[in-house]
Amino acid sequence: MKSIRMRRGAASLAAVSALCLTAAACGGSDEQKSEKAPKSDAKPLTLTQMKAGLVAPADLPAGFKAMEEGEAAGEHKADKKECQPIAAFMNQKVSDATVGGDIDLQSNDAMISQQVITFPGNGAQEFLKEAATALEECKAFSVKQDGEHVDVKVEKISGPKAGEESHAFRLKLKLETLSVEMETNLLVARQGTGVTRIAHVPNNATGHKDFDELAGRAANKFARAAQG
Repeated sequence: MKSIRMRRGAASLAAVSALCLTAAACGGSDEQKSEKAPKSDAKPLTLTQMKAGLVAPADLPAGFKAMEEGEAAGEHKADKKECQPIAAFMNQKVSDATVGGDIDLQSNDAMISQQVITFPGNGAQEFLKEAATALEECKAFSVKQDGEHVDVKVEKISGPKAGEESHAFRLKLKLETLSVEMETNLLVARQGTGVTRIAHVPNNATGHKDFDELAGRAANKFARAAQG
């Protein structure tokens, strides 16, 4: 998935790419699957719906501009089974999902990344269910990024309510070669068979106050588009 595409080097902590994301809660891994609900015949979102659900510079406060595409990182494996759905937010792809679009926007103060995906049947509900479980059970884990050890702390936070269900959390990432933590706010929201994952990276801690407004604008645009 493209939820957090950690770039190489020190920038791999600060630069979050699209989504969510988005992303943002969690794409389950093969190692951790919740008990599946009965199959649903709900149809996935169309490509048109997913593209329409992406935030644009005009949807955000003045100063945001589209960024060039960065290099996606490889698959991340958490060192704790219960944390793998969170680690999946750092991957480009989500198992069983179709990516409909993603975007990275940056201003002088922050970065916003969004991805919109869709699932067949009840996959979106299962995706959010795994997210909720992981956010209750996982507080910290480690992954490898470009061969380097990265420590990740997970914190549930309040966030904008969007779609039929949503979750907000913060990842605090630290490379073993750096003494500073980088903090990323994430929102994952579901509308029907679609999910958006939104990452917000402020330049400093004072920028966390803008998360609700920025992520809320993006998530609400997604929810409207997903409703058709």
